[in-house]
Amino acid sequence: QGKNDKDLILECHNKLGVIFLDIVKKFIGKNRISFFGFYTLKNQLSDYSIEITDSNDHDYLFVGAHNILNKGLSLEDSVDYGLETCKNITGDYFLFDGSDSTSLIGSYEVFEQSDAKFLFKNQLLKNREDYLKPTVLNKWFFGDGSDLDKGYDIPKDVWDRIKLSGFNLGYFQGDRFRPDVYQEHPVCTEKTIDLCAIYQGFHKENTEHLIRNDMYYTKHRSGAWDIIGDNPGYSFVKDKLPFEQYMNTLYQSKLALSPFGMGEVCYRDFEILDLGVAMIKPTMENVVTTPNYYIENETYIPVDYDWKNLNEVVLETLDNNDKIEYIIGKSRETYKEIYSAHNFCMYWYNFFANLNGVEND
Repeated sequence: QGKNDKDLILECHNKLGVIFLDIVKKFIGKNRISFFGFYTLKNQLSDYSIEITDSNDHDYLFVGAHNILNKGLSLEDSVDYGLETCKNITGDYFLFDGSDSTSLIGSYEVFEQSDAKFLFKNQLLKNREDYLKPTVLNKWFFGDGSDLDKGYDIPKDVWDRIKLSGFNLGYFQGDRFRPDVYQEHPVCTEKTIDLCAIYQGFHKENTEHLIRNDMYYTKHRSGAWDIIGDNPGYSFVKDKLPFEQYMNTLYQSKLALSPFGMGEVCYRDFEILDLGVAMIKPTMENVVTTPNYYIENETYIPVDYDWKNLNEVVLETLDNNDKIEYIIGKSRETYKEIYSAHNFCMYWYNFFANLNGVEND
């Protein structure tokens, strides 16, 4: 408190010394989501005593999902693939899952059976007990009943080594670091649409570890359209539209629906923010991520995952214009406060500063 960025940077150098990180195969596949921040902010991280290097002379090796997961293989073969990678690593290393959901499938098995110090996820379920129930591909929001329902009884000592990455999709805008290019569009003063429910509702046939996952995606997303029906008592636009039409429609909407996809956090969450619309989203109360943008009735309006209370929530919210304005303002304020290069760098500075074996002056 009361310190400027320059003071904090000097303090970081004095306390931490310098940590050298090497990153395996930086932007291949899912590695991009995990490592984009590290390479984009490479120069800033240096100010916080964290150096990204391609040298073999490093303190810690970061191993991405591309190197430990292959979702085109059976789960057993994928785990073997990841363990083969790990057995060839010497020195201390961390695993990064990089998947866009709280699911631990594939990465947990590799982590548990390898010598990796930590496993990092962009988002996790809030409690280790939340992982006990077997669900489709370990995605709680897909329910159960598949040929690959997975749950995990995670020991406390292992859970303590599963960490958040300090990164999620809110840091992306295409190939750019989103906080650097973030621009708020003025809120439309003549909104003509009550609810924007435009998104891809149907997924083509798709598999993960040889198990189809597209049906669960489609059931959830198209299920909201079924609940809305033809005459819910408010105006709406649904189905999928070309991107420009979608953005124009979104801009003219009071509320916008952002369902889960293959994961809980979606790019749409932040498109809604940009255009000054209040977001309705299935509750995120059991999900943790850093930065945590998802605060119920502050930055978004929660509904049940099965959408049963969707129309009720929409109608109640439309009757409360003050709440809509509050959500729009609070979501923008929160985004600017928590998404920044400084916060990302400090997240990792604090991680290393509190890591056993790292000497502080």
